[in-house]
Amino acid sequence: MRLQLALLSLVTLATASCGPKNTKMPEAVGPSIVAPQNLFLRNAFDTDPSLYIGRFVADGETSVDESSAMPLTCSSMITHKTIGGGGVMYDELFNASTEASASVGIPMVANVEAGAGRTSVVRVKYTLAEKMVAVPEDPAAFEACCKQAPDQCTDLYIGEFISGTGEVYYEVSAGGGVSGGGITPQGIAADLDVKHGTTWKRSVQFPNPVYFAFKTTKNQWNATVAEGGCGDWTDSPPKSSQGEYFVGLSRSHAAEADARKEALTSGREQVVRYLAESIQTGSVEIATTTGATDGLITSIDSESLLQSAAEGVAKLVKDESWCVEEEATPGGTLRVAKVLMFLPKEDEAAAGQAAAEAVDASDAE
Repeated sequence: MRLQLALLSLVTLATASCGPKNTKMPEAVGPSIVAPQNLFLRNAFDTDPSLYIGRFVADGETSVDESSAMPLTCSSMITHKTIGGGGVMYDELFNASTEASASVGIPMVANVEAGAGRTSVVRVKYTLAEKMVAVPEDPAAFEACCKQAPDQCTDLYIGEFISGTGEVYYEVSAGGGVSGGGITPQGIAADLDVKHGTTWKRSVQFPNPVYFAFKTTKNQWNATVAEGGCGDWTDSPPKSSQGEYFVGLSRSHAAEADARKEALTSGREQVVRYLAESIQTGSVEIATTTGATDGLITSIDSESLLQSAAEGVAKLVKDESWCVEEEATPGGTLRVAKVLMFLPKEDEAAAGQAAAEAVDASDAE
């Protein structure tokens, strides 16, 4: 009896090993890899995307789509130039918005969490034909536009479009599952490929050169900082060719109003020191008398005169952003204020003259 059961088991195993193997394609899963944050698939391929170059991306937007980018006032100062691609072959990962995924036939099951405002990751194998690159026609004017109208500039804008021939793939299985050549010994379709330990399925091909993707560019002139946000500017003031930034800092105060007042004074005193040095080196010229000029230069060594000079520049120095930090102490909550201030280059001479006159008037009392 035991011998018969053993023979029966061997026959069953032999039959199973000789039967057809399961060649079912792995079920679609969500992306297990990440694409560079500034690379995006377009939602429509064409040969002239210049209409979208220089458009701004809404702050906080992660699912970027060129058709939803905003043409703001400062966009008019961005032109473009075309650069040849040289026929170089690439194999890269791109982000794809919901709209872009749908337009190239990527099933939403490829990202089970996809929805409005969500992105998928796609892979594109392409030969680069050319690039269309955004170029601020007058960098100083573009910077000035963003400074004067910060609501017309955001952190990112569309800075480059990519043209070429190639094919788009979407992820269908993490962990491989087919051979690197795209054809398995079991005969799985040739439109499958493996890279990054992931199985990819081809969705569309574009045999003629088209602009199929774009890159976002960081807007270095967007100095907008959220009210109350303690960002990088508290340790390192922004740089600008249009003027100078200063960060005023208070000591700890129980009342926030006192902390803010002291931070303003601190920032204005830094402006006075900057102006005194600039006047002394000759980079800023003022129309006051020699005595007033000398008084401003020496005021930085007198606390009372320095405060007078700081009051003189108050109207010409703009406070752009604030940061208030709280600290719990045994005696109650204390507050430290920081303020980001800006002195336009065109106002330096007037600020220097106002500071010098304020010192002269104070010294005469």
